[in-house]
Amino acid sequence: MEQKASDVQKQRIKEIEARADELVRKCDNMFVSSVNEKGYPRTCCVNKLSDEGFREIYFVTSKRSEKQGKAKHFETNTKSSVCFQHEGDSLTLVGEVGFITDREEMQRLWNENHRGFFPKGIDDPKIRFIHFHTLEATFWIEHKFRTVKYK
Repeated sequence: MEQKASDVQKQRIKEIEARADELVRKCDNMFVSSVNEKGYPRTCCVNKLSDEGFREIYFVTSKRSEKQGKAKHFETNTKSSVCFQHEGDSLTLVGEVGFITDREEMQRLWNENHRGFFPKGIDDPKIRFIHFHTLEATFWIEHKFRTVKYK
C-alpha cells in the first residue's frame, strides 16, 4: 500500500528534527538574539548549558547593566531567536525565553567554568539562567530546507 503524502511529509519532518537534535548536541556555542530597548534585534554568542534537543535550550547570562543587555531585554520582551551552525548545517529557532528561578534547576544547570564570571556561583546576584522554548524552527540540514511551526 502506498503512503499518503501527509504521512511522507510527517516522516520527513521527523527525520530532519532528529538531525537538528544531533546538531544542537554537537554545539557548545550558539547565537542568541534579544530585542533591545529601541526595538532592534541584538545578537550575542553564548555558551549553551543544556538542551532537550532543539525545542528546549538553556543558557546563562548576566544582569550587569540596568539599562541594556540580554537579561534586561528579556525582562521586557521574551521574544528571542537562537541559531546553531555546524559544518554545512544550520538551525534557526524563534521562540520565547523565561527566567529559571528554581534553585535545584539552577544547580543542575550550573557549570563551574562560569565561576570566573560569576564568582558566587548560582548565588551571584547578577546571574540569570534562561530557558528558551522553540515556537518555530528553520532547518538547513544535509542540503534540505524546511520551516516548521510548533506550539
